[in-house]
Amino acid sequence: MTALPPAAEATQISDLEPNALSAYNVCLAFEHDAKTEKDVVRARLLGYLILHAPSLDALHEVVRVIHSCSDDYNTLSDLGECFINVFIRPFKKYKGRTPDYSEYSSHRSLIKDKMDLMTAIQEASKDHKEAKIQALIRDGFKCVVTGKYDIEAVRIPSIDKAEIRRVRAIHTECAHIVPESTFFDVSRTSSPEKKDYAASLLAVLKRFGYDVEKLNDAKMHSLYNVMTMQKDVREWFDRLEMWFEATTVENCYRVKTFDEFNEYLDIPAAVTLTSSNPTTLPLPSPELLALHAACAKVAHLSGAGAYIDELDGDLEDLDVLADDGGSADVLNHALSRLMTDSVNVGAKCCYDAAPM
Repeated sequence: MTALPPAAEATQISDLEPNALSAYNVCLAFEHDAKTEKDVVRARLLGYLILHAPSLDALHEVVRVIHSCSDDYNTLSDLGECFINVFIRPFKKYKGRTPDYSEYSSHRSLIKDKMDLMTAIQEASKDHKEAKIQALIRDGFKCVVTGKYDIEAVRIPSIDKAEIRRVRAIHTECAHIVPESTFFDVSRTSSPEKKDYAASLLAVLKRFGYDVEKLNDAKMHSLYNVMTMQKDVREWFDRLEMWFEATTVENCYRVKTFDEFNEYLDIPAAVTLTSSNPTTLPLPSPELLALHAACAKVAHLSGAGAYIDELDGDLEDLDVLADDGGSADVLNHALSRLMTDSVNVGAKCCYDAAPM
């Protein structure tokens, strides 16, 4: 967790419009006056969302909702918690509870988006396997990060076996940039909480300028949203411990991790994404990769990612509830997690819910 940089020292601040700068100063004041560690995390999350917004639309939305809180720290705290729940948590593996994000939903401009999306959400299509196959073909049967071949490449006559022996073969998985659990197990018969949670997540993405229809139903498994990764690399990516940072070269990305991990991970400094057939097998969306990268950076810098991990760890270790109510956060995390564990799936997921 890293303190928000002073406005005079943050290099990104000089590029902000006055309205964004004033919103950032609100976050600095909230951080300075925060009475609890959780509020420090929430204040920093809002500030880092301004500094690392994935798009101009996202920046404008974050600035707007911060100003709508009218410098009220309780409302800002609720807003920060909401962004943890509908921005960080959905992208981070081992998600816990379906949260109460009514605070953010109360903003009038979001309500209509959410209600429209509630009726449009469709269950994820049963084609994860097909997405993996298409991604494997596009990515040359290799992990896009390490370049190691999927073991199935051994059976492909056109692939040089000497090259496979040189770089080695492993089992790969299909990694989604926007997690498929956004739609998994959401159906006509799903609980209102599940539908409401998915709708709120999509409403936020829509307010951030993303075309959510490109992620609905079978489109969740579009090649724009998937990549081939070996198991440990996918784990880092899904846990927001690794992300792709765009460079000035088209389709070339710096592979970023937490600084303390860099020297211990066998990953390259940069990768260039390529397709075996760009016309029919498109590359992952730069916009979605920027969204994932923003989420990872904000989660790490603000401490929100560690906060979620701590709740998950406390849940695993919890044997007896504290008499003084000290276990309230963990209990809330656990009770709601019962409802959302069904979306917390790995590569071999299946889709059993009825169509919407």
